Amino acid sequence: MQISMGMTVLSQKKIERAEFDHRMEEHAKWLKNHEKGKRADFSDVDLSEMNLSGMDFSYAEMKGVNLGGANLTRANLSHANLWGAYLHNIDLTEAMLDETVFINANLTLSKLNGCKGEKTRFTFVCMWDCEITNASLKKADFFEAQICNCDFTGSDLEEACFACADFDPEYLKGVKGLRMHMFCPEEGSFIAWKKCRDGKIVKLLIPEHAERKGNTVYNCRASEAVVLEIYDKDGISVDEAVSRYNKEFKYAKGAKVIAEELDPRRFSDVSGIYFVLSRADAEALPDREEAERDEENE
Repeated sequence: MQISMGMTVLSQKKIERAEFDHRMEEHAKWLKNHEKGKRADFSDVDLSEMNLSGMDFSYAEMKGVNLGGANLTRANLSHANLWGAYLHNIDLTEAMLDETVFINANLTLSKLNGCKGEKTRFTFVCMWDCEITNASLKKADFFEAQICNCDFTGSDLEEACFACADFDPEYLKGVKGLRMHMFCPEEGSFIAWKKCRDGKIVKLLIPEHAERKGNTVYNCRASEAVVLEIYDKDGISVDEAVSRYNKEFKYAKGAKVIAEELDPRRFSDVSGIYFVLSRADAEALPDREEAERDEENE
């Protein structure tokens, strides 16, 4: 079976229910004792439309799996790897998602109501029109995720990262733990930080007259900035860094950088110079080029 995800075509193999049950039995043994059984591997397997409610997939390898339309209510997917998985219209109601990896997955039209997890990775995920009500997703990473028209009513998103995500702030009003006011100073000049390619960290001065926006701590942007310092991943001062998003956009020590455009009224678009307010937050951001290399190797 082949599934098209944008420009990528995924090929999956269908397995019989008996084979699936055998793998899950071996996985259950492995979870209890790594010297027995075998860790489940459903990479590039077609499990679409299956009833998998309440099953324990924790720590399973599921890269590129097709779970479209599957019932995963109350399933345990903690620490499972679903990188690039096809998860369209699945039901993850009350599922366990501690540190589950959904990077580059397609979660459109899915239900995550009442799910629970910390540090769940939704990086680069497409999850349009999802229901995520009354969920607990503390410290979840929605970096550059497409989360348009998602309903987060009643959910706890404490310390969740929405850096560069495509979303409408109106849909996040009323959620627990996530502050929606402007996180960067509304007036005056201030120090900011950003991460560039090769793990380089850039210290910026946002001037007093610069336009700025940012409705979450990880989604601030400015119309211009002055480059004060640049450090490589070992903390050594260097003279130049390259943007993670545009290889032609460079930061040089002492230079002024100006964005092509900035619309202060739109919080979730990608115009302007992206920054965070602390060096620690900048260092914690994922390395985009590493994700690109992983995609090329798949």
